[in-house]
Amino acid sequence: MRMEMTASSFDNLKNQVPFLWINPDKKPIDDVRTQIPFCLEDMLEAEKVLKSYAPVLQTLFPELAVSGGIIESPLLKVEAAAKKLYPSAPCLSSGQLFIKADHALPVSGSIKARGGIFAVLKIVDSIAVEEGFFDEDRRFSLSARARKIFSSYTISVGSTGNLGLSIGIAGRAFGFRVSVHMSSDAKEWKKEKLSGLGADVRVYKSDYSAACAHARKEAEYNPKINFIDDENSPDLFLGYSVAALRLASQLESLNRDVSNNNPLFVYLPCGVGGAPGGIIFGLKSLFGEAVHCFIAEPAAAPAMTLGLVTGMYSDISIGQIGLSGATCADGLAVGRPSGFVSRIMGTILDGAFTVQEPDFYRYLALLFDSEGIKIEPSAAAGVAGIPMILPSLRNKKRVRILSGQPEDPWNRMRNSPRITNAVKQVEHEDKRYRQRAC
Repeated sequence: MRMEMTASSFDNLKNQVPFLWINPDKKPIDDVRTQIPFCLEDMLEAEKVLKSYAPVLQTLFPELAVSGGIIESPLLKVEAAAKKLYPSAPCLSSGQLFIKADHALPVSGSIKARGGIFAVLKIVDSIAVEEGFFDEDRRFSLSARARKIFSSYTISVGSTGNLGLSIGIAGRAFGFRVSVHMSSDAKEWKKEKLSGLGADVRVYKSDYSAACAHARKEAEYNPKINFIDDENSPDLFLGYSVAALRLASQLESLNRDVSNNNPLFVYLPCGVGGAPGGIIFGLKSLFGEAVHCFIAEPAAAPAMTLGLVTGMYSDISIGQIGLSGATCADGLAVGRPSGFVSRIMGTILDGAFTVQEPDFYRYLALLFDSEGIKIEPSAAAGVAGIPMILPSLRNKKRVRILSGQPEDPWNRMRNSPRITNAVKQVEHEDKRYRQRAC
């Protein structure tokens, strides 16, 4: 265990006290490129594959017609929410706060769409090469011959919900059999959605890591099973990283310069770590020290933060410090982080913060009430970091570790009838609107 880890950091994690941790080992990406098994060219190649499949995806998913088969989300300016979130920071309410609306990504409606679908496409390519019918024109994958061959293969994945949805939807669209191994934290509507698509859904009473272990073991002995390992998949990681290229393009179209004099701060929800890890790698590769990236985790399930703070990465689980991982943010309910992603994060991540259960709904209600944006609790995690980090920036102080409840107007408004009603309405519509998103 990291000897310099302060007792307060460990106590905050163990006692589920929300706090901000600044990574003491973070280095410029140029100084650690040899420690990272990926490079900018890998991300560009992933983008090339996704573009080559655009005509195919447009055929399989008619909702992609408007984007020409590209799976992407808008960048939303959120001025009304910014004024409520932090009224003493006029820079936010003057058009400096954006939401990358991956909750509205077409096909599967979550941040997992890019990585999950990219991983399925890589399996399509691999099988086509092995079976002798690969073609640079990816429309080969729509042929009757391809679908017949794909139907003899299974794609397997462990998931708390959203990754299973993206892989289940894409895998079934290409004609694969799909097995989704889910932890008990997964929402019922996600299980029903997958079952309705014809996927084999298996639910385990144990946690996410155990579900992955079952899926991994099953695939070891069957060459017809392609297991997409959220804890160890380079394809998922690189698929997620493409979001950085898309965000850079969107910022450029808005004439938003990202530089050391005009830095970009990014707040990302984190579960096992693949999606935020890939995106952070991509952003750091493009913007270097001009981008500052923070991950957000439930105080009840701070798997990545625990691994980084202790320096034990995936060799420690939240159960070892007495946490159950029970959280309303089901997409973040994991017991231990990805080993290879946590080691990458340990070198380039700027920091992490944890969020208490009531705050997921508080920030969810903020976005719904002020912007009409409907998200699930996991997606609201990143909002909590802004009140933690902005005070130090506003006062031109070095960002420091803060503990306790973030000081923001929602602490004073927690009993507001308007907020309470917003929470109730969002909870009531939870299943309906997310089924539409999928």
